[in-house]
Amino acid sequence: MLKKLGLVALSAVSALAMHTGEININNEDIEVAVKFDMGQYNSELDVDSTFVGLRYISAENRHDSDGLIELSYLMKKPLEAQRDFSVGIGFKLDYSSVGSNDFLALPLGLEAGYKLPLDSSIVPIYVGAQFYYAPSVLSFQDSHNYVEFKVNADIEVIERGLVTVGYRHIDTNYEAADVEFNSAAFIGFKFVF
Repeated sequence: MLKKLGLVALSAVSALAMHTGEININNEDIEVAVKFDMGQYNSELDVDSTFVGLRYISAENRHDSDGLIELSYLMKKPLEAQRDFSVGIGFKLDYSSVGSNDFLALPLGLEAGYKLPLDSSIVPIYVGAQFYYAPSVLSFQDSHNYVEFKVNADIEVIERGLVTVGYRHIDTNYEAADVEFNSAAFIGFKFVF
C-alpha cells in the first residue's frame, strides 16, 4: 500500500510545473491531489477556469479497501458582481473496491469558493464547499450510488502556499451494502504553481 501511495505522490509532485497540488492528513487517512489548469495549455480557455485533476485517498485498514482513485473535470468562474466568489460545475470518475466488489461511479457536482473580505494586512483566507452525487444510473459494476461533500478553509501563509483545514464525507454505496468510505476532519497543505 505504501508503494502505491509513494508512486501517486511522486507522480503528482513531478507533474506540478504550475497548477495546484494538495496533501491532507488525519490520524487514519491521507489524501493526495493535483489539479491542472487547462488554460495554461490552451489559449482558447481562460486561465483559472478549467481543471483536470487526479486524487487518491488512502483508506488502509478500512473496509478492506485499497483506497479511492479519482479523475476529475471542473469548470469554474467568478461571479461578475462579486469577483471574490466563484462557482463551478464538474464531474468525476471514482474507483474503489471492497473485497471482491468493485465500485465505479461518475458523480456530477457543484463547487463554490470565496475569499473572505479581510483587511489586506491580514493573510488571505478562503473558504470552499463542494457536493458530488452519482445516482444508480451513473454507478457501474457493483456500485449503487455515490455521495460526497467537503468543506474547507485555506489560509495563505506564504505566497502560493496555503494551510488547509476541513471536513470530508464520502459514501461509496454498493449493491450489497452501504459503505461510508470516509467521514473525517483533515489538515494539510495546498501549493499553487
